[in-house]
Amino acid sequence: MILNCYLIYMKIGDLMVNIWDRFLDCFSDTFAVCRFGDDLGFKSGMLLSAETVKTHILPQYCRIIDLVHSKGKPFLWHSCGCIFEIMDDVIALGIDAKHSNEDVIAPYTKWIDLYGGKIGLFGGIDVDVLCQKSPAEVEDIVYNCGKEYRQMANGYALGSGNSIPSYVPADGYLAMIEAAKRIRLTESECIRT
Repeated sequence: MILNCYLIYMKIGDLMVNIWDRFLDCFSDTFAVCRFGDDLGFKSGMLLSAETVKTHILPQYCRIIDLVHSKGKPFLWHSCGCIFEIMDDVIALGIDAKHSNEDVIAPYTKWIDLYGGKIGLFGGIDVDVLCQKSPAEVEDIVYNCGKEYRQMANGYALGSGNSIPSYVPADGYLAMIEAAKRIRLTESECIRT
């Protein structure tokens, strides 16, 4: 049974490497960053045991990360869930950044405290904020949080704590964009003075 499990993960890895190899050969000059998504956790913990992930999944990730880096591109890893048990192992593989750092799992500041000096972090704004607050409230929250997170993290890209699903009101999303523009404007004014 263990051998069959190992072979299945190897086959999946072979398939993913073939896809990434072809993609990078055709399009590596088009993209600034390459992203791979594989949700490994629930809100309360891992989908599989940490040992299974470390033994079978991470070696396959390593193959893809090495391939992306061989083309001179940074690697952004997306994974939802409470995956603190494996984060240091994933960082050791050479990821450059991570996305999906949901507040329901841990406050964004915890992600920054634990990993902000090791990798870039994407997100920080809970999707519920975009859905439930007025555009003015969203803009204020995003502006204040974005400025705070930018000062705390070594590498940070403002965005939602997860993907933007179709139920997010356009006004909430656009308010987040406006706040990001304000942050950039404020920072560029500080640099000039």
